[in-house]
Amino acid sequence: MKSGFVMLAGRSNVGKSTLLNALIGTKVSIVSPKPQTTRHPIRGILHDARGQLVFVDTPGVFLGRKDRVSTTLNEFVHETLDGVDAVIYVMDPSRDIGAEELYIQNLLRQIKVPVIALINKMDLPESERSFTETYRAVDVGQSQNFELSAINRKNLNRLIDVLFTLSQNGDAHYPDLQLTDIGHNQWLEELIREKIFLNLNEELPYSIKVSLDELETRPDGSRYIAASIWTTDERYKRMIIGAKAQMLKKIGAAARNELEHVTGTKIFLELTVKVDPKWQERFV
Repeated sequence: MKSGFVMLAGRSNVGKSTLLNALIGTKVSIVSPKPQTTRHPIRGILHDARGQLVFVDTPGVFLGRKDRVSTTLNEFVHETLDGVDAVIYVMDPSRDIGAEELYIQNLLRQIKVPVIALINKMDLPESERSFTETYRAVDVGQSQNFELSAINRKNLNRLIDVLFTLSQNGDAHYPDLQLTDIGHNQWLEELIREKIFLNLNEELPYSIKVSLDELETRPDGSRYIAASIWTTDERYKRMIIGAKAQMLKKIGAAARNELEHVTGTKIFLELTVKVDPKWQERFV
């Protein structure tokens, strides 16, 4: 049996979370068009007749940021490079190479594990992939080059085949039915946070936190969930709530609908928006 750890590396918003979800076959990491939405290291676990692959979805690099969250995330990216069997370097052909990209490339050139250079988002029209040739020329000492679309899963099976060849013989690290190491409560928090980003997009800064306050299964089988949305400023609170609380209702409805679809049970979701300029110290 093969058993391997694979790190997904790349700057923010190149599609690492979408790729992870596609590899596992279900949502284990939140997806948003807003950069830097992945805050926690998420492990997705792929079970196969050949063995088990554990994928680590890392946050994007936060260059130039000195806040508590950014510092913690950057430290994690460096620490995760120890103990992995392969690194998938994910690139976005719709964006030119910038300082973050160069920083990551320099880091990858220094590691000793195999690197797979992967150009994602190949489902985009050619007119929107204007930097494809630039990324095809990237050299970080990679052992393989891939071009695929995480959304339509093109070339995904071929990538998995290569990753198993790079993995070591060994026992599985997780039980057969486990698809992620993220706890249920944290998954609920992340799903709500995803809906906030999807509905507010560029209007909201990335530094928000959702905390689960109460989770109750009622006698009729339905579930009551109460959660707090933490932000740093009153103006962001007003933005999340919206006129006549319409935005908060929209966010809550989107989260509730997905939760009901996933769990098959009736969900009652109560969201409260709170302001704390120092929430990062509270939760990090």
